[in-house]
Amino acid sequence: MNPVLKARELRANMIDEWSVNHRNSAILVLKLNVVGDEKNIKRMQFILAFFHHQIIKLFSHHIGHYQFVSSLDGDYYIYAIDEKGRLIKERTIVLEDHNMIGRLVDMDVYDHGAISRTDLSCDLRTCLVCEEYAHICARSKRHSKTEIFDKVNQIIDEFLVNHISTETIKAIYQELDLFPKFGLVSSHDSGCHTDMTYETFIKSIFALKPFIKEYIEVGLTNEFRPVVLQEIGQRAENKMFEATGGTNTHKGLIFLLGVFLSALVKTVLEHEGKAYLQQSIQEITKDIVGDYYEHVEEKQEKTNGDIIYLNYGLKGIRGEALKGLPLIFQIPSFEEIYGVCRLHEYLIRLMAELDDTTIVHKTNYQTLIEVQKDMKSIIRSGGYCLNKETVHRLSKEYKTRMISPGGSADLLVIKIIYEELKVFLRD
Repeated sequence: MNPVLKARELRANMIDEWSVNHRNSAILVLKLNVVGDEKNIKRMQFILAFFHHQIIKLFSHHIGHYQFVSSLDGDYYIYAIDEKGRLIKERTIVLEDHNMIGRLVDMDVYDHGAISRTDLSCDLRTCLVCEEYAHICARSKRHSKTEIFDKVNQIIDEFLVNHISTETIKAIYQELDLFPKFGLVSSHDSGCHTDMTYETFIKSIFALKPFIKEYIEVGLTNEFRPVVLQEIGQRAENKMFEATGGTNTHKGLIFLLGVFLSALVKTVLEHEGKAYLQQSIQEITKDIVGDYYEHVEEKQEKTNGDIIYLNYGLKGIRGEALKGLPLIFQIPSFEEIYGVCRLHEYLIRLMAELDDTTIVHKTNYQTLIEVQKDMKSIIRSGGYCLNKETVHRLSKEYKTRMISPGGSADLLVIKIIYEELKVFLRD
């Protein structure tokens, strides 16, 4: 028997077995909707992971058991769900129809037999390429495989640009709105800053939105050139300064977003995991930074970062990126903690470990060491949730002492994005 047909038969047998073994549950099968003989296209694998995550959230405690199955007819997930089959089918139809990439998956529901869209009086799916019903185009082979795959790739690219840029902007706002925040600007006050306000940051975020999309688009291209990221970053900086009247609100974050977002998209499309992502961040950063630090001493006009590097050997955010942003991956997810408490836990741990050159610039190196000790003391005492009064007290104290952990704030944005989008990664 043809291996693909054999795999299809094995899946049918498995559905029958699960229907017997989980007789009080309906069975849901999630798989990619792929034309042609190759069913496990690398560029599409993140879609399976994305919808698996959506199903876990949607049916939550009603899932009694699930399993991932590798198959020549297309890898798939199978679930036993303690719900009526028609209710499950209705919800999966909403998932498919209200998501840009929903057309690229099949969610088949079985409850004493297969439940179709027509059973629920729902419209049949339309063709990817034209407005005709999908089954009519498939039967007549109206569209070539090349035509279909071009459309699939267009949908994937559009989804990644829209979804990742939305999550990125949301993360920037989440960081900005966090309070108390150790001398940083928030929705409550300007922290220790006299040259910027909450409104200044809002103007900056609006100015950066188109460049975030450009960073993501670089990651989508086959010819990946870090020099393009530099050019985008320079234009983003110019727009930031134009919007804020010359105030540096997001310069460090602009650099981090260019490196991280492009590496993330590359990792997703290669169907790789966090080790690959970290390595990509390192490689992109090395190409951008080059031999910069070998010639700092020779520069006629030195930046604040240059002076800090020459005095203390600290490379700031650039140095973290050269190492692959290890703190983003090392700091726990705190999935059992919700809301702003979780973000505070991230920030405290970043401040405890990061050699934040923004603190050194605004105060001195000894203050950085003191801040790290303060944060480590909070962690030892149970973290933010058990030390809210201490965090409030230190935030007021840092505000008066002009302490501002800007580098940690930038990394917090990247951490939030990573935690939200890591579902796309292989591991």
